[in-house]
Amino acid sequence: MNKVNVERVLAVVKQRSGEFMGAVKDTALELSWDVRDAADAGFGVPRLISNVASLSVAVVAASGTAAIALDGVGKVFGKRECTDCNGWEGLRCTMCAGKGLVGYFVKDLESGQGDSVESLAGAIAGGAANLTCVPASVNSGLPLPRRECPTCDGTGVMTCKKCKGESWKPKMNFEDIMDVPWKAWNVYRKTKPPTESQDRLMSNPDLAYWMMFEKPAIEDGVEYDDDVKEKMWMKYMDDRRYEELRERVERREAGWEVLQQGLVSINPERARQDPVIVQNVPFHKAQLQLLAEVEGMQPPPRPANWGNVKLPLSEADWRKEDLKNPKVRQEMETLLKTQEGVYGALLDNAWENQWREQQLEILTKAKIESYLRSKQEEEQNPGSSTPGSEGRTGKGAPSTSTRDTNASTQKSRGKKGVDDKKKKERQERAERLARQAAEREAALAKGKAARSGRS
Repeated sequence: MNKVNVERVLAVVKQRSGEFMGAVKDTALELSWDVRDAADAGFGVPRLISNVASLSVAVVAASGTAAIALDGVGKVFGKRECTDCNGWEGLRCTMCAGKGLVGYFVKDLESGQGDSVESLAGAIAGGAANLTCVPASVNSGLPLPRRECPTCDGTGVMTCKKCKGESWKPKMNFEDIMDVPWKAWNVYRKTKPPTESQDRLMSNPDLAYWMMFEKPAIEDGVEYDDDVKEKMWMKYMDDRRYEELRERVERREAGWEVLQQGLVSINPERARQDPVIVQNVPFHKAQLQLLAEVEGMQPPPRPANWGNVKLPLSEADWRKEDLKNPKVRQEMETLLKTQEGVYGALLDNAWENQWREQQLEILTKAKIESYLRSKQEEEQNPGSSTPGSEGRTGKGAPSTSTRDTNASTQKSRGKKGVDDKKKKERQERAERLARQAAEREAALAKGKAARSGRS
């Protein structure tokens, strides 16, 4: 019995193990086929990406549709802020000017009423007298009693009369559904500003108006109030008048001394720092006269030992073997002469500027010393500087004819001195031109002789 049972058990185990091995084999085959199919399909990643992309497109389309719908609904039914209170639903009280208290007086008081507080209060309560409030903008000139403002209940803020305190409530509005076609055309036309330069903004009011008001409104949506525009435009016009006067003052036109006073009246702060405006006109004119006098002088020749400069080229820069070639020697001589001429012209210019600066200092010092000397003489001899003082002291004063004769003599002498000075200047100028012409002719003859010698 036991033997039979063991055999059956072994048979069952063998059968079960065979089935198990077959199941394992089938599972491995199916898994391999599934892995192969999944690899061909990218393990589901492309499908996942496709699904996510489709979902995102659907979400974007739905959100865009909802935004368009909400925008359309908002144009028809939505909040409209009041243009007077800007959505605050309140303004400063015009009766009390935001103070909360207002003056008052009793009006139409019937005869026979007393002047006490109790009688006045009873008359007002009974209708026998009227209580009239005086707005803060009215100056009665009397010390009126004050009470709580009836318009704002003492808060200083009254309800907006346009929106009546209901600016936050949504309202129906059909004005923003569609813009009129000519509004878009005006915007397109304004986006093409004038093609002139920005430097000519002050000389072109149309361009200035576009840059100040229309361009900010189109690009940034900035809309200025009328009073702000007026202030900005008045400031621009003042700046424009300042620039026009400044150009005339800078050119030193006739009457520029008076024109620069106009600049000071238009913009004192800018005129105080403007280099074009001359603060001391007599000193400026005297300085210009001295500069003209110095510019008319002929400077002496430059000293030989003045302004020693180390030249970059010299004959030592060429080798002696190279200088045996005539072309190389000619090239060296040309370069050295050109170098000498260039540096000589620079030194002459520097010497002339230095000499003119020295002469300007000498003339300025001489004129200042002469002015101080004359002032000292006037302080030491005060009687000689006041004609007619002898007559006041009792001595005989010179007659009128004598004074006229002396004045005419001095005038003729002064005129003769000016004529002699002009004649001397013309003679010096002629001599200078003749000397320059002679030097030029000599230089041309020397160059011609050098060219003929080379040929």
